[in-house]
Amino acid sequence: MKNSKCPACGCTKFYVKNPEDEFDVYVFTCEDGEVCFDAESNESNSPPPVEDETETFCNGCAWHDRFQKVKIDFK
Repeated sequence: MKNSKCPACGCTKFYVKNPEDEFDVYVFTCEDGEVCFDAESNESNSPPPVEDETETFCNGCAWHDRFQKVKIDFK
């Protein structure tokens, strides 16, 4: 299994924001190009769909961009 890494710091954890509440976030890893949400993210609400154009944030630094930048190695 290969995890995607942040292009800036190498962190393997990312998050997306709830489109209805920007303070509600869903943490995930990207394993072999697939989004794997943390158990805590699945307990609250259903995580939003993560598509190529979804704004994605690094959980370790200030980097953020579209999800396609994270999974680029798996295309």
